[in-house]
Amino acid sequence: MKALSTSGIKIQKGFTLVELMVALILGLLISAAAVQLFLGGLLGSRMQDANAELQNSGVFGLDYVARDIRLANYINTANPSLNEQTPWGGVVLTARDATTANANIPIPAAAPFISKGLLSHSVGTDDAISSVANEWQGLSNVDKSSDQLTIQFVAPNEMFNCEGDRVFAGDYVIQRYFLRRDPATATTGTNYGLACDANTPASTAASVNPQPASISGFGGAGELIMPRVDHFTVQLGTRNATGNMAYYTINQYRVLAKNARAAATPAVPPRIVSVKLAVLVRSMDNTRNESIDLTKKFNILNQSESNSVSVNDQTTKFARRVYSTVVTFRNGLGE
Repeated sequence: MKALSTSGIKIQKGFTLVELMVALILGLLISAAAVQLFLGGLLGSRMQDANAELQNSGVFGLDYVARDIRLANYINTANPSLNEQTPWGGVVLTARDATTANANIPIPAAAPFISKGLLSHSVGTDDAISSVANEWQGLSNVDKSSDQLTIQFVAPNEMFNCEGDRVFAGDYVIQRYFLRRDPATATTGTNYGLACDANTPASTAASVNPQPASISGFGGAGELIMPRVDHFTVQLGTRNATGNMAYYTINQYRVLAKNARAAATPAVPPRIVSVKLAVLVRSMDNTRNESIDLTKKFNILNQSESNSVSVNDQTTKFARRVYSTVVTFRNGLGE
């Protein structure tokens, strides 16, 4: 019997066309899954970084601001009730000028007077935005202007003001919180930050003055406290003669006080006992996260829906968050 010869049989090596197509498809699916995991991880990492930035800026920044605001009206024991006429009052709403003598800043006795653009402000009746650099300009990245808060106090001990200058115990301090461009030299752009501007303190402990005849070094660009702030808003907490509490914007309180004193039977406006602060902070970079809804409105300080704010930039997917705090004026609660 003859053995079966294999010399004429061709042995095929490699893939068939079907096997090759299956391998390619499987490879593409695995590659797509890997890319998806990578992109998902990248977006997740961006959001984590953005949230960390927001927390560092919002939480620690507001805590730093609140620490100094608690000193407002310190040592002004002769005038514990705060309103728009309290001499050396902790919340600075008014300053002396040619026609106003009863004011929170009762100095100087003659011109040049403190510019109105350096006082506490919010948009409204008789509160005109200043055109002077570094004064209140209402800068904001939302559809409402930002506020400005100015406070004054006497240093309770040796300390540093918000610009990092050494202040001796018993010296006069005035500080202003407002939004400006970052860096301070910029004249265009919408990269804003919360800054603090302070007066120049006395150079020696022997030259301190709790009630100076003039204020120097006040009205500059100040130092940046919180970067990337899109909006800054303030509400004044008040208590009237019957003990009822209410919150007003700075302008609302200014109008309320004016009307109370101009009434047929003049009255003292409600006293200011606290302040609410809120900032809308954003991340440094575009997160490119599709879950961020740029049309969403931000409710700040429990304002009504009609007073909620919308961001102006409807393109860049920045992460944003509102941070707020309430500070009671411990030096303005006495009777």
